[in-house]
Amino acid sequence: MHSSYPRPRPPAPVLLVALVLACGCSSGEAPVAGEAGASASAAPLVAGSDTAPPPTADAASADPAKADQSRLVLKGKPTQGALIFATITGKVAKVGFPGHRATVNADGSLPIAFGLHAPKSEKMEIHFEDGSLLEHVFAVEPRTFQTEEINNIPKSAMELDPKAKAAHLVIESRIEALRMKPGSKICYEDGFTWPVIGRISSPYGDPRVMEGIDGGVHMGIDIGVPVGTPVKAPACGTVIYAEAGDPVNGTTLVLDHGRGVTSTFLHLSGFKTKVGDEVKQGDVVAISGRTGRANGPHIHWGINYFEVRLDPELLVPPMPAK
Repeated sequence: MHSSYPRPRPPAPVLLVALVLACGCSSGEAPVAGEAGASASAAPLVAGSDTAPPPTADAASADPAKADQSRLVLKGKPTQGALIFATITGKVAKVGFPGHRATVNADGSLPIAFGLHAPKSEKMEIHFEDGSLLEHVFAVEPRTFQTEEINNIPKSAMELDPKAKAAHLVIESRIEALRMKPGSKICYEDGFTWPVIGRISSPYGDPRVMEGIDGGVHMGIDIGVPVGTPVKAPACGTVIYAEAGDPVNGTTLVLDHGRGVTSTFLHLSGFKTKVGDEVKQGDVVAISGRTGRANGPHIHWGINYFEVRLDPELLVPPMPAK
């Protein structure tokens, strides 16, 4: 069961791709909407950095040449909650895409995230150093979700005192700051595997009613497994958070897969790794449990692209039978 303390539902997220080879911003700095520029061979620039040279009057008034669509190769299906992958051929000056922060790697590859409420149409503009422009419109497949009613939650977990609520919010803020730091190691390109094998007891995107109270939207998947089940890394990465004590999420581990892509595991009972450890796909990183706000033994697995919360089930093959 996901474990966010009930709060107002966030506004519909949109998507931004800002060209960043490495983020030099502070962990809490907000992304800048619109466009950002850099050269693949130049020093890295933060999204929205004013160190990029301003366009000349002639360049601003001229209509750019249309770039060949073959310079953009996409892998994956644009769907609400999906993470897809792109490769851009040629030296990029800037990328414009309304919405969320992203990173373009030195080889021209980048992930693109479509949040839970992504609109049906999203246009990306890629400006190349040769002055040409490539425009691509994504047709985003919408999804429907079922309201989920959850009961039998311990009263102590539902009725948190002000001190416990404040502690939970502080922990969430710390984790969100860590997610905004794009790690340099790229681990998502080889795909993802299931961290545990079990029944998916709660899917991504479902609105929740917990003991008759609005519980928000489930922004990950719950997999029912016995307490003590080894939790394996779904892709290689670096452990960036591993702590117990969250009164809502319980014992939590966050794994950085690089360039803004992270996995988060909640309700654990213990760790097999520590912060700073680098792991390979399939390595045991933690042990499942029933900590925090949980009505049964399971793990919650969430995938983020920076602040965009995505559906892990769209990144893995069908759950194998036990």
